[in-house]
Amino acid sequence: MAEKTLNKLKNTALNYASTALLRVELAAEESKLKKHFQALGQKLHGAVRDDLLNTIKDDPSVVEILGAIEEEKRVIESLRNRIDNTGSEREEA
Repeated sequence: MAEKTLNKLKNTALNYASTALLRVELAAEESKLKKHFQALGQKLHGAVRDDLLNTIKDDPSVVEILGAIEEEKRVIESLRNRIDNTGSEREEA
């Protein structure tokens, strides 16, 4: 009986630790996403200021930033799903 309780406690602790780690990873990825949006905003601001909006869509660095933003969004969504799944597993325990 005590061993079963101890195992349950251990599993609960592991689930909480896993969720905490995923939340740290999520915060790091959200920070990266914010930096990409800031870089895009700077490019856009420069293009608006210099009346070059038509050329910004062909700028390779803008295309690269947009690709990085989409990749970060996918990673963040994946982490959020993993956090949600870990939370539902914890509720079942």
